[in-house]
Amino acid sequence: MASEMRKILFCVLLCLPSTIAFGHSGGLDSSGCHNNSTGNYHCHGGNKTGDNPAKSLGGISFDENYYNLQLAQQLSGKTEEILYYNYEPEGSASVQASVRIDIVTDEYVIEGGLDKRSSLDSIQQAVFASTITGKKPAVAIYDTDGHWGKYEHRIWSASKKLGVRFIWVSKNGTIKK
Repeated sequence: MASEMRKILFCVLLCLPSTIAFGHSGGLDSSGCHNNSTGNYHCHGGNKTGDNPAKSLGGISFDENYYNLQLAQQLSGKTEEILYYNYEPEGSASVQASVRIDIVTDEYVIEGGLDKRSSLDSIQQAVFASTITGKKPAVAIYDTDGHWGKYEHRIWSASKKLGVRFIWVSKNGTIKK
């Protein structure tokens, strides 16, 4: 556990700058983009459209993808994993669908997000991915404004009640679980 905390703390130090990014349900077009819940066009694996330009330093974009990649590297996980599942629409044959999860480790499926309203679906995403994989659900929230706000509190409270691991990475390097 101490080793994992050191890895997360190291990631925190690498993840200080931030930008706006939005949670997603998994459907991406051929460019790796989709419209999020607010109707804004958003891309994964880089900000292809410039819709919400990331802060950058030395040519590196510090967006949600950057933070998720750093955390995944520290936890020996993979990012943007596609998980497949089957469901049966009423009166229809079984249909295969997929969902993307931000980080998958040997033990956890982790949905990462910024401390914005759009991250409120992070718990649902992590719990659903947990039902597909049999791994433990977790959420990682990346602080963008330097304080514990209402969205962090809402996600933390729901995580605590549901037994979902919660990781809060603050601007000053504090981790709250």
